[in-house]
Amino acid sequence: MAGARRRFWFRIIAGLTLIALFLSALGAIGSWYYFGLRRVSASGGLYFINRYELPVRHFCQADPRWAEEPLGPTSSSLGAEGCAVTSAAMVLAYYGVEVDPDRLNQFLTAHEGYTPQGWLYWEKAAAVQPKPVAHYEDLPSYHLIDENLLRRNPVIVRVRLASGVTHFVVISGKQGFDYLIQDPAQPDERTAYPLKELVSEVDALRFYEPIGAR
Repeated sequence: MAGARRRFWFRIIAGLTLIALFLSALGAIGSWYYFGLRRVSASGGLYFINRYELPVRHFCQADPRWAEEPLGPTSSSLGAEGCAVTSAAMVLAYYGVEVDPDRLNQFLTAHEGYTPQGWLYWEKAAAVQPKPVAHYEDLPSYHLIDENLLRRNPVIVRVRLASGVTHFVVISGKQGFDYLIQDPAQPDERTAYPLKELVSEVDALRFYEPIGAR
């Protein structure tokens, strides 16, 4: 009788231990899914029941007012390869800075804001306005994107198009699991649309944060 009772309790304890390990593993997977820094899907993270969109002003890199302007020190133009500076201009204009892609490009050109290849120094772009701004430039996570949106802070993401070309867009909202973007390659009349219509993954994340904004 005593032996049977011991076996019974051993099975109970072993079963509870396995359940605890299983739940712990699920928690670790869930934590990695949401907080882990890695390439993430164009849809995911927190579920937004209603359409949530920040009033980010759209700029088009092909706008005839600046499309033919040289991109920094390169032989290329804003219209051809200015998605990064145009995305940065959208976010900075959202903060209230009097800026557009042409003015930001001029500022960056005058202040060594580009590499010789025309790649943007993101911290130099933030210097176009007088208030101190922190910036993040690394891998994405659902947590970082969602947290910024909930704090009403749009973010910039780097994606790779089907052609293999790198492109930058602004995530300005979310509906359900779908991130909504302002795409500098689209005309001004195009409203924010789901990122998943453009690409399946986000490769990298950029965002600014005015000091003291939290």
